[in-house]
Amino acid sequence: MYALGWVLPEHASDPRCTELSGGLAGHTESGTFRMPRAEVRPWLASLSGERNKPGGLDTDGVVERKEGLSLSVLRPPGSLEAGEVRVDVRWEGEDTAVVTCETSGR
Repeated sequence: MYALGWVLPEHASDPRCTELSGGLAGHTESGTFRMPRAEVRPWLASLSGERNKPGGLDTDGVVERKEGLSLSVLRPPGSLEAGEVRVDVRWEGEDTAVVTCETSGR
């Protein structure tokens, strides 16, 4: 997260990070953590970078689904060479969200 120029939410818990290199996918990193469900949308809005706006609509780029939210950020700032970061949020009960971030190379 820090290499993307992003900061974990204040109430994040259970952070895990995985780094994969080589292969057809190139260099990728992924991370997962839990956070309070009520804080997810404001945290997503705080993330810097160019948003992939589904359907070309003038939105914040956050896609709402029954099971959670998703966001795609193109060319995020920071030292990590990532062409895109996909953020997937899944609701885990009434109060908790599981957030997964995955990068893809430039």
